[in-house]
Amino acid sequence: MYHQFSHSASVVFGWGAFSVLGEKVSELDCKKAMIVTDKGVESTDTLAKAVKSLQDAGVNVVVFNEVLSDPPIDIVDKGGAFAKSEGVDCLIGIGGGSSMDTAKAISVLLTMPGTAKDYILSKPIYINTKTPVILVPTTAGTGSEVTKVAIISRPEINAKWSVFVNTTYAIVDPELTVSLPKAATANTGLDALSHAIEGMTTIMWGPHSDVFGESAIRKISKNLVTAYNEPDNKQARTEMMLAANFAGFAFNDPITHVGHAAADALSGHFHTPHGYNCGVCLPAAVKVIAPAVPEKMHVIGCAIGLELRGSESGEELGRLVSGKIYDIMRAVHIKPLKEMGFRREDVLSFVPDVVSSHLSSYCPVKITPEVAHGILEDIYDSYQ
Repeated sequence: MYHQFSHSASVVFGWGAFSVLGEKVSELDCKKAMIVTDKGVESTDTLAKAVKSLQDAGVNVVVFNEVLSDPPIDIVDKGGAFAKSEGVDCLIGIGGGSSMDTAKAISVLLTMPGTAKDYILSKPIYINTKTPVILVPTTAGTGSEVTKVAIISRPEINAKWSVFVNTTYAIVDPELTVSLPKAATANTGLDALSHAIEGMTTIMWGPHSDVFGESAIRKISKNLVTAYNEPDNKQARTEMMLAANFAGFAFNDPITHVGHAAADALSGHFHTPHGYNCGVCLPAAVKVIAPAVPEKMHVIGCAIGLELRGSESGEELGRLVSGKIYDIMRAVHIKPLKEMGFRREDVLSFVPDVVSSHLSSYCPVKITPEVAHGILEDIYDSYQ
């Protein structure tokens, strides 16, 4: 058996790293860049700083600011058409996962003919994209800056599909997360935790994903609550940004599994934030897989801060690790689905979505309709 480790982008990391954006784009000999972002980022000084950095480096700039949360496929087509009309030779995604994924997806349309629907599919394909893509995260969550996948919503079928692309640079600056609202800090931190745990426990796991995943879990368990309670805490923000980046490496090759399959079902039907969905789905996924991967769950348990005897069964480890995740969720005020106003019967109706998701095929436990039903019950009932 062999394992694969790859990373799609060189990483520039550190407090203040954002200042090198123009320099790095200029090094690529790009003449006209398109910034891909959303209205939230546009309302801060981050966009203005990006434009100035690029212009100071002699790079012309246009801005596509129409990214939406869980970006729908028509936004990709609109951004692609704008990029072509402007003759850009570089794409810069600035924001959370939605902005970065939109930039990645637009790069497909600068390489290939047709529309986004031709390439963003239920089982992702790889496109050898040619346009340089620079990704700048403003949240400590998705790790999208170092993954090859772009996840895009297909609203007409209440689903999230994806495509694999090339990227060039990740500029990862923890300072950009200081102004994050508390809810976004919580949700994105749980997103990173789900990436790390699921990346370590898929059937495609590898030793590199284990190293990055375990380190990410340790950092999140020690720093997420602090970053939530003390937004200006430089150390906590730095550690959380590094954790999200490590978690991105952890799942880039192995892919996530049933926790994300369930989270995507919630996203498609409820349109709740992706990180929130991943958080509320993760404990149920942990309980299901723990008996199948007890050694991995022991490592995860120690990383998340549990004091273990070493003789715990897989089932017991699942309960303990999920309990610790619940503790973290409560500490950062994650609301249960019931409190959010969603009905149990609606959640249970998502069984077909979970079973049919290609992500479920990476789970170490076969996801039958019965197993999926049990997971969705647990998601709704166990966190109140």
